[in-house]
Amino acid sequence: MTNHAPLSVAVEPAEWAVLTAKWGARPLVELASAVDHPFLSGEHQELVRNGRRAEICYVMHGGDPAQGVLLQSKRYYPDDCYRLPTGGVNSGEAIEETLVREIYEETGLTVGMAATEVRVEAFLGAVHYRLFHRLWGRTADFATYAFLVRMPAGAELDPQDEEEQLAGWRWLPAPELVHIAGALDSLHLRAAEWGDWGRFRAIAHQQVHQWLAARATPASG
Repeated sequence: MTNHAPLSVAVEPAEWAVLTAKWGARPLVELASAVDHPFLSGEHQELVRNGRRAEICYVMHGGDPAQGVLLQSKRYYPDDCYRLPTGGVNSGEAIEETLVREIYEETGLTVGMAATEVRVEAFLGAVHYRLFHRLWGRTADFATYAFLVRMPAGAELDPQDEEEQLAGWRWLPAPELVHIAGALDSLHLRAAEWGDWGRFRAIAHQQVHQWLAARATPASG
């Protein structure tokens, strides 16, 4: 980034202006909800720890999202729980800097324009959350920024950061993301302590599903 945004809030106006100047106008969905411990405050669910203000979500495909987008699971998730990959934005870090870093840490692939690199194709939009935490008695601001990226042909996934605790990958046709959203939204039925986390994660999957569907639908007129 070339501006002097403080990069300390979930949706920094100057940073948003840079993103939309580069990628065009994009939706910014505003949501508010109340959550309980352990979401945000418990082990493996500390979304805003260490000053994190936001996260990136990369929607990786191999040529056609309708044929498959990449999902991940982690060792501490409930059984058979998969979701789109995300990565926290470090304090002072720009959104697109996080995108490049997280893709490398989780997949071993670099972002660029070469045939052997991940190509960032689009900024899909963002969800801005205001999460009132009943234990803390205060609201946490957070945002998820979603990007569509293309995996280079013949590439292999080679995670670089053991702290990510990645347990597995799965490819799923993009239209079926709505089912992943549903599974996350109902996660409380089989793992109560993951309920708020699942409901939170479901929102971005619902939005990405809608944004990809809109991209795949030719404009009328």
